[in-house]
Amino acid sequence: MPSYHEVRLYLGGLWLLIRGDARGLRPFDISDEGVLRSFWAIAWCAPALIIGWIFRRLEYLRHFPQREDYSFIFFLKMLVLEAAQWIVPTVALVALGLILRFMPLVRILIVLRNWFTVPLAYAAYVILAPLAFLSDQHAGLAGYGSMALAATLLIAALFLMWCILRTVMGGPVMIRVATLGLVVLAEIIVARELENIMGVSLT
Repeated sequence: MPSYHEVRLYLGGLWLLIRGDARGLRPFDISDEGVLRSFWAIAWCAPALIIGWIFRRLEYLRHFPQREDYSFIFFLKMLVLEAAQWIVPTVALVALGLILRFMPLVRILIVLRNWFTVPLAYAAYVILAPLAFLSDQHAGLAGYGSMALAATLLIAALFLMWCILRTVMGGPVMIRVATLGLVVLAEIIVARELENIMGVSLT
């Protein structure tokens, strides 16, 4: 498992890439072993994920108080959902690499996406999830504020990932648009379908 020092280097590298500095690629290992090792990012996301799942469970019980499924089963379903949200972008990047002919970049894109997920997970699950749950308890401005914060986080994440793609991929804009758009869309569609299939959707 990468150490705290290594993770700091990775996050620093991401920041350089966001700023358009290709030197941000230096900390990342894009060998086969390095790609597999990047999935240790899941472990670094684990505390945030657990917090997010707890608030998701509370929100679920608030929406469906009549359902009597066990918390253990609910958290197991959330684990399956989270696993899909790591696997689907990887598969989508490989498929797009073959279709759009940027396979030499696929390894680094997988590695960067995995480590980019770490700060995103803490922003979404440690900051946004509790605020969203608390704001849902009150009607009016608090609810709209939560929606605005969620939209801001989504837009910011897409913008930052776009900056990384611009630095790493270069080339035609449409290839970067297709890469970002299709990967995000595939992840969202699969996540929604799995939520409905497993019965953990809040809608």
